[in-house]
Amino acid sequence: MNIGIKNRAATRLFFFGMAFIFFVAGSAGAVEYYVSTSGNDNDPGTKAKPLATIAAAQNRLRKQGTRSRPATVWVRGGEYHLDAPLTFKPQDSGTEGAEITYAAYPGETVTLKGSQPINAKWKPYKNGIYVCSLAGTPIEGRVGDQLFCNDKRMVRARFPDWDFANPLRSGTGYLACEDGDLTQMTWKPGQLDDKNGKWQNPSTGLLHCFHDRNWGNMQYRIKDVDFDTRRIIFGEGGWQCQRRAGPGKGRGHSSPYYIENIFEELGSPHEWFYDEQDSLLYFYPPKGVNIKTAKIEMATLKRLIEFSGTSKKPVRHINIRGFHLTQTQTTFMDEYEDLSRGDWSIHRGGAVYFLGAEDCRVDDCLIEQTGGSGIFLDGYNRRIDIAGCLIEDVGESAVCFVGSSDAVRHFMTWADQGREGEDITDLTPGPKSPDYPKDCSVSNSILRNIGVFGKQTSAVIVSKSLNIKISHCTVHGIPRAGITFNDGTWGGHILEHCDIWDTVMETGEHGPFNGWGRERFWSGLEKDLVMFDSIETIHIRNNRIANLRPAISAGNWTIDLDDGCSNYHVYNNLSLGSTLKLRDGFFRKAYNNIHVSAVPLGWHCWPEDNGDTFERNITVVAGAPEGSGIPTSEMIKAAGTMSPHPWGKRHAGNLWWNVNTNRFVASNKSGQPVESWHQWRKLGYGKGSVLGDPKFIDPANGDYRVKSDSPALKLGFKNFPMDRFGHEMTTIVPFGGEFEGSKIVKLQPDARRGLVHYTLDGSRPTETSPRYRSPLKLTKTTTLRAQTFNASQAIGFEAKATFTKVDQMWRPSWYKCLQAGKWIEPKIETAHHVPTKAKTEVWHGINVCNLADDGDLIDASGGQDYGVYISGIIAGSPQAKWGFKNADVIIAIGPRKTSNLSELKAAERKAAPGKLPITVMRSYNKINITIPAGQP
Repeated sequence: MNIGIKNRAATRLFFFGMAFIFFVAGSAGAVEYYVSTSGNDNDPGTKAKPLATIAAAQNRLRKQGTRSRPATVWVRGGEYHLDAPLTFKPQDSGTEGAEITYAAYPGETVTLKGSQPINAKWKPYKNGIYVCSLAGTPIEGRVGDQLFCNDKRMVRARFPDWDFANPLRSGTGYLACEDGDLTQMTWKPGQLDDKNGKWQNPSTGLLHCFHDRNWGNMQYRIKDVDFDTRRIIFGEGGWQCQRRAGPGKGRGHSSPYYIENIFEELGSPHEWFYDEQDSLLYFYPPKGVNIKTAKIEMATLKRLIEFSGTSKKPVRHINIRGFHLTQTQTTFMDEYEDLSRGDWSIHRGGAVYFLGAEDCRVDDCLIEQTGGSGIFLDGYNRRIDIAGCLIEDVGESAVCFVGSSDAVRHFMTWADQGREGEDITDLTPGPKSPDYPKDCSVSNSILRNIGVFGKQTSAVIVSKSLNIKISHCTVHGIPRAGITFNDGTWGGHILEHCDIWDTVMETGEHGPFNGWGRERFWSGLEKDLVMFDSIETIHIRNNRIANLRPAISAGNWTIDLDDGCSNYHVYNNLSLGSTLKLRDGFFRKAYNNIHVSAVPLGWHCWPEDNGDTFERNITVVAGAPEGSGIPTSEMIKAAGTMSPHPWGKRHAGNLWWNVNTNRFVASNKSGQPVESWHQWRKLGYGKGSVLGDPKFIDPANGDYRVKSDSPALKLGFKNFPMDRFGHEMTTIVPFGGEFEGSKIVKLQPDARRGLVHYTLDGSRPTETSPRYRSPLKLTKTTTLRAQTFNASQAIGFEAKATFTKVDQMWRPSWYKCLQAGKWIEPKIETAHHVPTKAKTEVWHGINVCNLADDGDLIDASGGQDYGVYISGIIAGSPQAKWGFKNADVIIAIGPRKTSNLSELKAAERKAAPGKLPITVMRSYNKINITIPAGQP
């Protein structure tokens, strides 16, 4: 929840086109209305006699009919509690050249809230808790699931208590379950045992628990609690992740969980509970808060602003500018929808919601403390632009672009896995209806600390859309991927000049950027069908993407082109802490990228003749994966059903450097030999390539350009800028963190120009604060805040960073080794997941190993985390005729599960004589194979 960490609206961002708006507002013939908290809807709406509501100004404009002149509704400073969402319909539209703008008045803070104030009389209850009756008040019957005190989100009564110091799953606010499935969860002895007899009505409770494979989390209403068997029985819920598995013991990790909304758990400051039966609200206010004078509000709306049109009658040319949007209800127990086969399920809703709109904008808005997503573009939308926004502390994702499933030809979800074998009759390229977002964008925005309730969430999620542009965004504090392209329909997207770090913080087997492409071609990897859905090339370019945290499970590639991602061009990206993964797709070009980490490149499940190229890249391996202490030897680690050589269409002109060994190794888990540098070149991959130091200019200060004598330049590599990543508002460089001795910090003004003023004591900067003239030298722990000012106006959102002085700062292993230019054995101080390699055995002439013993094999098997993995079958051998394939996973012999080799051998001994029925997992499908029993 990050309670109290907010940029207040006094530093409202005033948009790129502010000068244009002032020009329009002052031009002859322009239409203006004013709205104020002190206004009256019967007044004319002038500056002197403003209206009271935005809806009243909307009605005045609607009555004027089709626009021939621009119009601006200026909203004066103050808080506006909305009784219903502000809804724009086709009749509210502007026209090209005569747009309608709803804007915060310059220099004033305008807050639109989806909550209502609670003005009931509070009485002491007990132990610091107060109670009031909402019976007969305007809020009765509208009580939501979010309470706010003095503009900060409170905590619905929960167990364990909220961990304010560490709200992540690694904090004390979560417990690890014993086991579970789709219907129930068991807790470990002692966790909830003492609640027996205390919880009088556990059915009011909600269980929040992580997916057993760490792909996200689910919420369930509690149907019952059986204390004798330590079981929580689920009511409705569990739809928040598409590939449903429930909580459990996936990957050796027990799912973290917590329980909320049980009255007896109300016992800590910030907590509250609403008794629906008696209309009583109980609240334990934070320390130091006077409940008699505090501002206490309850969320009553799920959306604040809606655009409601159709493809035939869209809402057009309306701009929303400069508002602070906050305090909406949660949506995680509302209707969800499965999104193709990209793992996601999603609720179609947000604080700002678009359906059937064209040529509209959201500029300079702060969206925070919402219960669901920030901005949602649903179905038909064209040329919708989101710019200069700060979206943080939202319940689910920040920005969502999601088309209709009806627009997809041969639409499939994971529930349709049995349909792979059916003929694809619709071979028309592209979408079959216009009901999807196209030519939309999000730019120059800060998207951070999202996913308060939903963990399968992103800063930006794109699904069933065309030509979406994401540029100059700063993304961090994300439970799963920073940016997600959920499917291969229909491409054309651009991800550029973004700065992405601290993602995949609470989930696993993922990357800061993650994509899937499981469309018509994918089931049989039919190359001829690829471009039927991936009709436009996706470009990922000029981004800095860092992955500095140990993975919860396998994966966490900085750029993870997962199942079926095709028709991508990936270039001019700086990847730190991990690398690029390419999995079973086609027509991908990766060139002029820099990868520096302890993680080798991931070539997974490449089909033959996939058309991929890898050229003029710099790949540096150094150090060890965090927590392992084992130096990385491979430059490339292949896994899964890799085709025989060649891997891809072309590997040429690349610079490789292994700081640990100064050797080149490429390993293949499908039985291919480990390659030396000589063998690599002999196979044709080393054409024009070099093994050696790239000679970075100044990696200690983030400059990974190469020096003029770098061998990379001779190979055709070209330096790209290292100072244009992320948003273009006021910036602190570097972005906080630990330091030893002293630290030099630079401040960069907003791109719209102005003077930067700053403070070093944590207070909000003003025009009277010190002006930035030269780099600052910090010698002690400091909270630095900075703001650009122009013409007495704050431009953009302020920048804030904390620099903590320590005796010895933590640095990742790869960074230490890179700086030293050699392997340095790390001190193992934490018990993170340590990557292991599975031991191979021979079973009936087939190379097999335990799948769970190797995280890379789990990743290559699409998340399958138990069974016996087939790593090698000799072509032409008798076993090859049985029907097994490389990368099959044996999961059962007859009715007996085979989680590992021991269980496989035991199940074989217990099988009836004669034929041996075996079940394998192959590309997410169960395949039945029968082999002769008693084979040698």
